[in-house]
Amino acid sequence: MLTMASNRFLMLVFGVLLGLAGCVNKGGAAETEVMLAAAASLRNVLPALTSAYQRQHPGAKIAATYGSSGDLRKQVEGGAPIDAVLFAAAKPLDDLIGSGRVDPATRHVIATNQLVLIGPKGGHSLTFATLDQVPSSERIAIGDPGSVPAGQYAREALQKLGKWEALQGRLVFGGDVAAVLAYARRGEVAAAIVYRTDARGVPEIETFDAAAGPWAPRAEVVVGVVKEGRAAPQAAAFLAFLTTPEAQRLLNEAAFGPP
Repeated sequence: MLTMASNRFLMLVFGVLLGLAGCVNKGGAAETEVMLAAAASLRNVLPALTSAYQRQHPGAKIAATYGSSGDLRKQVEGGAPIDAVLFAAAKPLDDLIGSGRVDPATRHVIATNQLVLIGPKGGHSLTFATLDQVPSSERIAIGDPGSVPAGQYAREALQKLGKWEALQGRLVFGGDVAAVLAYARRGEVAAAIVYRTDARGVPEIETFDAAAGPWAPRAEVVVGVVKEGRAAPQAAAFLAFLTTPEAQRLLNEAAFGPP
């Protein structure tokens, strides 16, 4: 059953699609490039999503910049030329809505993700519950909880497990989830906490444990259109595409869960 929020979103999408005729030139090509600010955890799937969209909309131009959701939020606040945001958590986007920079009617969850505990191949056999047994001389990598949603989710999970305080002094913070993954790939840490989507298909690491317990936070991919974006109508159309069966199939193939 569609919720009231879903109905509002679909009505908005319908209006955007009707208005797109005024956003193309005589040859049918989009006049303005859409600039996306996307969480680093979307780096492996967003190119496939934009390619699929551009096949359906010849002439559409979409580019993306990647980083931690917190840092990207600051870029939008600083007036960077960004048309839409795709964040790995709700708070950075809701902060932009609260400050009037993102249109609340375009806020939508397009996918979910899951934390996993990884480490170098042949490393310690660890679980989330036994992380505090790592020798004090070894390190565990997580995203910086101050700006990286994966780090915020990791902190929440470890707090619920009663492990957060015990691990102080052994944690290494990465500037985004890609940096955390790199620590594990290079064998510089005993373990790291990343998203399931980032660990998929990486030969240098193995997955020790998946955060599937009731203590595991629900990681959501949340999107929205920047009000002052030069290509806001085109950006809204692309975000609408992310809810279609084709886009959801691509997200699923990249190990994202449904919204």
